[in-house]
Amino acid sequence: MVKSLVAYPAVLRPLHDDKDTYLIKFPDVPSAISEGYGLENSYLMASDALATALYDESKLPKASSTNAIELPTKDSIAVIVTADLEQKAKEFQKKVRKQVTISADLAERAEAENINFSKTLDEALQERLG
Repeated sequence: MVKSLVAYPAVLRPLHDDKDTYLIKFPDVPSAISEGYGLENSYLMASDALATALYDESKLPKASSTNAIELPTKDSIAVIVTADLEQKAKEFQKKVRKQVTISADLAERAEAENINFSKTLDEALQERLG
């Protein structure tokens, strides 16, 4: 992975349906395609698609200027979308199963609060190990 944060132009094309759907494409990253519902959700989906497409690439494509982007329709818009590649890589990290032992009282209390044991242990180890 080359960088943590990246920014690329995306084209959002409205589909004019009852869900306010936008088709999202990245001219510089053809494998990053998504759709969103409304502009806010579309930006989130675009960022996720971009990060998923690039998080494990050793060489990133050059980003075009939004001025150089040809819009497919009159109502399409070109926007800059950012993505955190380091965060996406962490999401895709391989998980391993570990058996642990804790006190019965602690386990009961945690289960009563619907605490996810794996997530809690993962967070605690990350904090401890830095």
